[in-house]
Amino acid sequence: MALLDWLDKKVTDGEDAKSTQEDSSDFNLERLLDTHHALKKKLLKQMDGTSSEPLDAITLSQDNLCSIGKWLYGKGKDLYGHLPEYEAARKVHAELHVCAGEVLTQHQIGNEEEAQTLLKTKFRSTSSKNQLEFTRLFSAAKT
Repeated sequence: MALLDWLDKKVTDGEDAKSTQEDSSDFNLERLLDTHHALKKKLLKQMDGTSSEPLDAITLSQDNLCSIGKWLYGKGKDLYGHLPEYEAARKVHAELHVCAGEVLTQHQIGNEEEAQTLLKTKFRSTSSKNQLEFTRLFSAAKT
C-alpha cells in the first residue's frame, strides 16, 4: 500500500461524521497536497492577470485556513502532535504560507520581478521542504 493511501486510510478510519466535517470533509491526503501544489498555479494566475479569484496576502499567509492547516491543528495534532516530525511539518507548512503571502504582496505592490524571483526560489524550496516533512511525518506515524 502506498504511503499516501495508508495515511488516508489511517486518518479516515474510525472518524465520526462530525470530526470529519470539522477537520476536512472527505479527507484525502493526495488531494490536500495537490491543493498546495495548486497554490503556485493560483499565484501565477494572479500575477499574469488571468485569475478571477481574489486572493488576500494576509489570509494566504495564515497556515490554519487551508485544508492541510485545518487538519494539522485538528485531527492531525490529535493523532501525531506527540511526534517531533509533526512539529517540523507544521513549521514548514507555516513557512510555505508566509512565503506565498510574500509573493502575492510583491505582486500587489507592483514589484513583479521580486514576486517572480520569490516564486522560483524561496517558494519552490519551501514547497519541496513541505512535501518532505509531511512524508517524514507520515513515515514516522506508520511505525
